Amino acid sequence: MFVGDNGQGKTNLLEAVFVIATLRSFRTARLADLIRFGSEGARLGARVLRQQLTRVYEVELAQGSRKVRLDGKAVRPLGRYFGGFNVVVFTPEDLGLPRGSPGDRRRFLDRSVFNLHPSYLALAGDYEKVLKQRNAVLRSEVPSADLLEVYDDQLAELGVAMARTRLAFLDAIKPALAESFAAITRTGLLAGARYESQVAAGDAAAMRALLRAGRARDLATGATHVGPHRDDLVFELAGRVAGSFASQGQLRAILLAWKTAELAVIARAHGEPPILLLDDVSSELDATRNAYLFEHLAQASSQCFITTTDGSHVLLDRDRVDYRLANGQISP
Repeated sequence: MFVGDNGQGKTNLLEAVFVIATLRSFRTARLADLIRFGSEGARLGARVLRQQLTRVYEVELAQGSRKVRLDGKAVRPLGRYFGGFNVVVFTPEDLGLPRGSPGDRRRFLDRSVFNLHPSYLALAGDYEKVLKQRNAVLRSEVPSADLLEVYDDQLAELGVAMARTRLAFLDAIKPALAESFAAITRTGLLAGARYESQVAAGDAAAMRALLRAGRARDLATGATHVGPHRDDLVFELAGRVAGSFASQGQLRAILLAWKTAELAVIARAHGEPPILLLDDVSSELDATRNAYLFEHLAQASSQCFITTTDGSHVLLDRDRVDYRLANGQISP
């Protein structure tokens, strides 16, 4: 438990753990944003003990560059860096997802998928690269039909693989999501989620056909309208769209249930639970749901980093160590 007033660095601490594990931030798309104002660079490091083996992870950031080392050595290929330990993060910003933008929900889903399948990061990166290239052709003064054909083929292969990976993850987490929501709320209502996709049900040929059929619209707008970058994750409660019908308290419980379900899915896949990062979670729940949440978490074997402005919000009385955090400094 890390207890401190707002603005003291509690979320920064969780962000550091997340970046070391994933080489991404849950708050910004640019790692350079993590560098302190007025500084030229930043360094993050962690010693991770897993199955009696200690490994050292290091990340150095500068404007426009990133260096990664594992046990003091540069990592090539980068995929070797991932998988040594996994993290699941929950932040207060996640609570707005059911009523927020599809783009935010896609990023939320992709973060979960990456935890289960680290190779998904490269797949999503390749898709984004081809998408940008196709959009650049669409916006050029004289768009090349031949180039669009090439990008259609590449985008279809990558897009279908990406959508199917998302869908498979959702199929894996839905039973655990329903179970976790029931444990946290005890209302008898069923929580769920569905993936709305234009392409997940088909193959690459089907997506290519959709891209060609929509090419006139794409040329008119300078943007690609078909693919997983247009898909959506929809949260449900009792068979209805949660963002439209659920109360704020129910939405909070659904998002927390998703995170605890993610812990269970990843633990089954990797043989051990990931680290759980909970940022100021207790202040977002009523007393009853807060008690149910920590009763549920107490049964898990994950290591947890929990931040709060008041230690009494965290209803755990065993396996617990409390720290104070003020002005970026941690003390017992």
